[in-house]
Parts: sequence; C-alpha cells; structure tokens
Amino acid sequence: MAGTKRIRVGVVGCGAIGSEICKAIDGSKLESELELRFLVDNHPERIERLCESLKRKPEIIKYDSTGLEEILEAVDLVVECASQAAVREFVVPALRQGKDAMILSVGALLCEPGLFEEVERLSGTKGCKVYIPSGAVAGVDGLKSAAGLGDTGGGGDGGSGVRSVELTTRKPPRGFEGNKYVKQQGINLASIKQGKRAETLFEGSAREAVRHFPENVNVAASLSLAGLGPEATRVRIVADPSAVRNVHEVEVLGEFGRLFVRVENVPSRANPKTSFLAALSAIATLRGILSPLRVGT
Repeated sequence: MAGTKRIRVGVVGCGAIGSEICKAIDGSKLESELELRFLVDNHPERIERLCESLKRKPEIIKYDSTGLEEILEAVDLVVECASQAAVREFVVPALRQGKDAMILSVGALLCEPGLFEEVERLSGTKGCKVYIPSGAVAGVDGLKSAAGLGDTGGGGDGGSGVRSVELTTRKPPRGFEGNKYVKQQGINLASIKQGKRAETLFEGSAREAVRHFPENVNVAASLSLAGLGPEATRVRIVADPSAVRNVHEVEVLGEFGRLFVRVENVPSRANPKTSFLAALSAIATLRGILSPLRVGT
C-alpha cells in the first residue's frame, strides 16, 4: 500500500485511542507518508476537542455513517477504534470498496457470528488488508509462532501443539465502572476498597469475556485469533484495589515450552478502561505498514 503518495486515512472513533492515533499522524514522521482525511464520532464534542489539538483539521467530519460510500472514496485505510458495532457499520463497507482496515475493537470478530469469516472473505476477494494490532498485551508473536499460524490469521485451528492459553487481567475497580455485566452480577465496585482483597469478576472463555467486557479485554480476542480460538482461550478478570496499573498476564503452554508475559500498563489519562499501550500498538502498526523492513513474526 505504501508508495510515493501519502496514504489517506479515515479514523472512526475519537476517544482515547483514536485521538492518540490522529495526533501521531498529524505531528510526527508519519505525517510525511499518511494524511488524515476524515473523522467519525457520534460525540461532536470529542471531534471538536481533537481538532483543536491538530495542526491540520481533516477535510471530512461526520457524526454517523450517513453517506459512508462517498467518504470512503476519499481514503485508502480506515482505522476503527470506536466500538464493536462500528466494525460492522464501518469496516465491512470499507472492505467491500477494497479499502484496507485496522480493527481495534477486535472483540467484535468473536461476538458477532460470521463476522470474522466475512471480514476474511472480503479482504481476500477485494485484495485488501486487515490489520489487528497486538493492543495492550505482549507475547502475540510468540503465540503465533507456537501455534504455527504465522501471518495466515486465525481463529482457532490450534496449529502445532499449543495446549493452553490463559489471560489474567487485573485493573483498579474504577476501570470497570459502568460495566453492565458487573451490575447484573450484583458486584459493588465501590465496596472493593484499598486494603481489601481483590475480587474476581469473571472466569470463562475469551468469547464470553469480550462479550461481557467489550471495553476492557480486546486483548483476549487478539490472543484467541492468534492461537487456540475464542472457546479454548481462557480469561480471568480481576478488580484489584491495590492495582495502580492495568495488568495483563499471558501464559501459553505447548510443545515449544512455556511462555509467560506480564505487562503492567499505564491507564490512558482520558479513559482508565483502556491502556496507553493499546494506542501505541496501533501507531506501531501504522509504522509497520509503511516500513519496508519488518521486525517480528
């Protein structure tokens, strides 16, 4: 996709991650090779706040998907960082028009039946690329290698003898505020105070995890697509009052040996439910698209 002219980018979602991506395009070395053409967000105040921080305001500002076919003509790459629903609403139409796409709300590929297969089929028939950053977790390269999937993408055939993949996520209680599943379970986050024991909010499959915690564990979806799939990948989510960072621990067992990775992420200043590393991962993916030299699996 990289050539002599700049790659035209449209960003869907101007929250914590989307804003960091836009600022990176606008104010770094990426600016010479990427051009921010449109922003979409259903919160006008987010777009306004973001645009105030940019040197170059994009030409097209939208608050919904009205007229999407026309604005897609103005870009080469659509970056989704809004919500699981936005993958269906914006990424699928982009792929139908032969546009490349980056998906941050990767949990959508597990939660909506047939969506992963549709995205995979469209990217193949239309000759476009779909990029899924590692997000706020490390170890995806090692898992892909151990599972024998390489760059072919995933979804669960397991590959070469990986026996188990487990993710444990620990965050401060406030990182789960407003979560519907927590409320339905009758868990009082305010009662999980400093000095008290951590409380497990969820244990189950990656598919269940991203359904119940769509804003917290997209990393579970990425790991499942790289390895054993959404049912065999196990997830534990913990509210820990002693935690000052968002912690992800990944353990993979298989014929290759044991992989164990612990990442202590600084929460995003704009949104404690997500980690700053998630935005940095997306920006690194953009750099990888542009670079002729690729490091890692």
